[in-house]
Amino acid sequence: MKSLAIIILAAGKGTRMKSELPKVLHPLLGRPLLSHVLENARSLRPEKTVVVVGHQAELVRQSFAHPGLTFVSQVPQLGTGHAVRQAAKDLDHFPGTILVLSGDIPLVSGATLKRLIQAHRRSGSPVTLLSTVLEEPCGYGRIIRDDRGGLLRIREEKDAAPEEQRLKEVNAGIYCFEADFLFSSLPRLSRRNRQREYYLTDLIEMAQVAERPVTVFLHPRAEEVLGINDRAELARTGRLLRRQINEDWMRRGVTLLDPDTAYIESDVRIGPDTTIGPYTVLAGRTRIGRGCTIPSHCVLENVRLKDGAQIDPFTRIRNGRIKPVREV
Repeated sequence: MKSLAIIILAAGKGTRMKSELPKVLHPLLGRPLLSHVLENARSLRPEKTVVVVGHQAELVRQSFAHPGLTFVSQVPQLGTGHAVRQAAKDLDHFPGTILVLSGDIPLVSGATLKRLIQAHRRSGSPVTLLSTVLEEPCGYGRIIRDDRGGLLRIREEKDAAPEEQRLKEVNAGIYCFEADFLFSSLPRLSRRNRQREYYLTDLIEMAQVAERPVTVFLHPRAEEVLGINDRAELARTGRLLRRQINEDWMRRGVTLLDPDTAYIESDVRIGPDTTIGPYTVLAGRTRIGRGCTIPSHCVLENVRLKDGAQIDPFTRIRNGRIKPVREV
């Protein structure tokens, strides 16, 4: 089995968030965006994970001071290719596969990433990219294919001709590279484009010029693999993740009387046979035992409920412990 290293691009300010807080630190169901990406990355058990930081770099570092993480700075920020070049300095002579992710794609699952890596290794290609189809592809690089369906190039939207902008298959910004190809090609990137940036996507054309195959892994669920650019997209992603979390708890034996209105954060844990009413918020590191009853309009943050505990509607508790009535 080949070695795996992961590069996560987290240097941008996220201008469209209209915030002083770096985009990757904006919370999504109780965790920063980058925390979700790191968790999915760790599930792949990489030998090394490098996070590229830039805007408020020290704040991002302090928020994720976990063992096994390497942080590198991208200053100034001159595009995705430039970001990966900064990370490559810490992966010198790494033999194997390098997965490149963005720090703002919290829904991409470890299972999807594993399938991408497997497809890449089966193909024998120096680079595999993940694409998806969008009805409204504004803002994304377009996948340009030849008459036989093979990949010709990726065209960034600002550089695309009108007929190319009408294409709906887009680059999701998730890549697998063979390390030797990546490291030998990065120094040849140029800034000859409208944004005056080093595009990581230019490596696709480099591979084709060298007559080396490029693989496209078309993912059917766009909502899983696309990044977050503004607060509206953050809210939409939150709804999707909340639905996933709620469905998972119901499959584990938890009753949600109204799944559409239950708000359960990512780090909450709930025992089976517990019933949760509508418009209830379970936040932080709340731990709910077995057979508990939490009626409507309750807010629990960092709370521990012992097995069989019951509380009244409209209860708000923070940093507390609740025992069953019979134990009081």
